[in-house]
Amino acid sequence: MSPAEASTSPVIAAAEAAAPILEARTADRVASRAAVRRSPTRVATAASLAVRRAEESRHDEEARIIAERMAAAERSLAAERAAAAQRRAATVRAAQVRARQVRARQARVREARARQVAPRIVRRVPARMESVLAFARSQVGKRYARGGEGPSSFDCSGFTKRAYALIGLRLPHSSGGQAARARVVSRAAARPGDLVVGSGHVGIYMGGGMMIDAGNPRTGVVYRRMYAGLHIERF
Repeated sequence: MSPAEASTSPVIAAAEAAAPILEARTADRVASRAAVRRSPTRVATAASLAVRRAEESRHDEEARIIAERMAAAERSLAAERAAAAQRRAATVRAAQVRARQVRARQARVREARARQVAPRIVRRVPARMESVLAFARSQVGKRYARGGEGPSSFDCSGFTKRAYALIGLRLPHSSGGQAARARVVSRAAARPGDLVVGSGHVGIYMGGGMMIDAGNPRTGVVYRRMYAGLHIERF
């Protein structure tokens, strides 16, 4: 044995002697860690975590389903509201069409009645009143509008003002003012073209107990029989 070998052999021997102990300690630590991983507490903790994650996943899915259902309900409600609005608009349009048709039929009936009585109107008509009567007949069926003087709408004194202007009479736009410009005559002496006067109202006498006047918003310019409370005046 050389001096070097004699000096290192105790170290090697000590290392070799300690090796089994170190290996045993290492094995113990590995076994301890494995035991910890396999311990009931750790297993229970892992299981609880898995349950929580499963619950969270389920809640997320339920929330997603609820959100989708709410969005679908909102879309359905919006579609129903739009359909209802369209139905209301269609109903309004249909009512407007029917109202126009009714007004047109009423105007045609009034015009037809005016034409039917025309032969009776021409008896004892002063020559200067021909244009007044022709104008009055041509306006039957037009709208009533407060303050209207034509051409599409009239009130009572606006209608007579326009008619008598054709023969050079410049009348005020007032039923009372027009009546004050004329003189009263009896119904028996009435002639076509005379002024028909009532309380706050005027029209044009057409003969045969009939008149044309801008009555009210419901009738418009209408050919009709003189009613109680009216009298005749002449310019």
